[in-house]
Amino acid sequence: MTGTGWRQVLVRTTAAGVATLVAVTVTALLFQGSPAAVSAAAGGGIVVVLSFLSLALIDWAERHRPHLSIPLFMMGFGVKIAALALVMPFVQPGDWLSPAWALAAGIAVLLVWQVAEVLSFAKMRLAVEPDA
Repeated sequence: MTGTGWRQVLVRTTAAGVATLVAVTVTALLFQGSPAAVSAAAGGGIVVVLSFLSLALIDWAERHRPHLSIPLFMMGFGVKIAALALVMPFVQPGDWLSPAWALAAGIAVLLVWQVAEVLSFAKMRLAVEPDA
């Protein structure tokens, strides 16, 4: 696959995040059944989707507006956190939700995603100013 440096980061982190999500969801299913598995899938899935959207935005910027890659990276992170902070107080979890499994999956996916991201960044050679 040929792509931008950010595309490679996007692919690696998404693969790591989805693999972790599947592992935690299957573990939840084996240990505590369907409600735990659905909770794990929901918690980890939210992290995968939000993280994917942030990196997809940056991948787009690198290909179309390279000078905006870093500002969009920072802005995307801020918007994601602000949106979560605004929406979460209004979300009423259903009786089916197992908070422990949702939290465990979310944290596991986030940690693995971040490790994959750092390792991917270490393999990249990007100029801070692409035109410099």
